[in-house]
Amino acid sequence: MTTIQPKTSDYTLPDQSMPKATNQYDQSMFLKLLLAQLANQDPMSPMEDREFISQMAQFSSLEQMQTISKQLDSALVDRQMASISEFSNMIGQTVAYTNETETETIKGSGRVLSISKTEAGYVADLEDGTSINVYNITSIKQA
Repeated sequence: MTTIQPKTSDYTLPDQSMPKATNQYDQSMFLKLLLAQLANQDPMSPMEDREFISQMAQFSSLEQMQTISKQLDSALVDRQMASISEFSNMIGQTVAYTNETETETIKGSGRVLSISKTEAGYVADLEDGTSINVYNITSIKQA
């Protein structure tokens, strides 16, 4: 009796990952939907004025929300850049700082090499390798 050996090395399972769903609706999609609805409506019972006005109000609201979102994004970027610029004047300066923990208060000083933004906020990197939150700085002196 002959045994048939299956050949499995050439076969791979098809990609079963689903495309990510997005809830991003834009103006052009809304307009296309509205125009398709108007073009395909029953001529004997056209869309009522209230429905049409309601859909136009929704479109207007969508447009206003998108504009506000863009303005907020722009303002946030401007504010972040302003903060970096605001703290950059500390570079090259000697700063004194106080770090308070639950058990102790650490005081120190050092020359600022750079300013960076981290998850904890804006941080001053000192010459000795210490990184301190800029809001813990108590004084700034010329180096």
